Amino acid sequence: MFINSAKQIFVLIVCFTFFQTAEAGWTKQNSGTLAWLRSIYFSDQNKGWVVGSKGTYLTTDDGGKTWIQDKKITKDDIRDVYFSDEKNGWLLCERNIYNLGNQSVSYLMRTFDGGTSWETFNFSEGKDRIARFFFAVDGSGFAVGENGALLSLQNDKRTWKKLALPVRYLMLGGKFTDNLHGLLVGGGGTILFTEDGGLSWNQGKIAGDQKTKLTSVFFVDQKAGWATGEAGKIFFTNTGGKVWLEQVSTVVENLSDIFFVNSEEGFAVGDGGMILHTTTSGKIWSIEKANSKHKLEKVFFVEKKGFAVGFGGTILTYNPS
Repeated sequence: MFINSAKQIFVLIVCFTFFQTAEAGWTKQNSGTLAWLRSIYFSDQNKGWVVGSKGTYLTTDDGGKTWIQDKKITKDDIRDVYFSDEKNGWLLCERNIYNLGNQSVSYLMRTFDGGTSWETFNFSEGKDRIARFFFAVDGSGFAVGENGALLSLQNDKRTWKKLALPVRYLMLGGKFTDNLHGLLVGGGGTILFTEDGGLSWNQGKIAGDQKTKLTSVFFVDQKAGWATGEAGKIFFTNTGGKVWLEQVSTVVENLSDIFFVNSEEGFAVGDGGMILHTTTSGKIWSIEKANSKHKLEKVFFVEKKGFAVGFGGTILTYNPS
């Protein structure tokens, strides 16, 4: 009798352990598409958007449990998405370079009614390809791209004005920690910081003067931030972007994006389904099982729930154990 009871308890423990393992970590979702998914954004715990190649535009109203392909609003690639709330959003789009005519490569779409209708307009200055856009807490918008391109959203919330940068490298990412302090990263190991809301930019210094192409940057406060780049490079600053030190990632895959849930826990994603995780502010990075070999473009967390999107219609969801 005792032996049978012991066996039953053992089986229950094994089943419980398996269930916990299955529920924790990263799981692949059915996106309903094979498109190259470029970006993801949530305005709150329930409402989210995923965008990608050939006009792919997915929405969720249930916190990412299900994704729906909304009506086709463009046939062009959608490179980035941002919504300040459920109603007001922006899309960064890119035309086919072989069918441009007199049009610019990159353009914007904006909605005021949650995506029911969209307004399309070109950047008011410059013809450079735009890679990403991002917004400060006061609603100020910035877009970065080729040839050191930086554009700033003006007070009319329609016009984007070109600003001067001290470099000509491809710029790939940015982040504002408040209305005044922001960072840009890009090719040639470029890190630029501003302390006046983007009116002027100064160059940050990476220890060893490394020239790795940098792809993304994330700050948890005005001082502490991380940047990712090619060949598994991760850099850290606690000086607001002025000085950067390399952290040991243990991988050589190119990293595309980084996101920190708090000052200690963060995630970085990249080629081959690479996902790195730290709970020590980046002092130690470990590889997480991604259940995907596709390149991951963006990682985003809302509360403690995480998402990563990438090539081949890949959407991964993270549920902490």
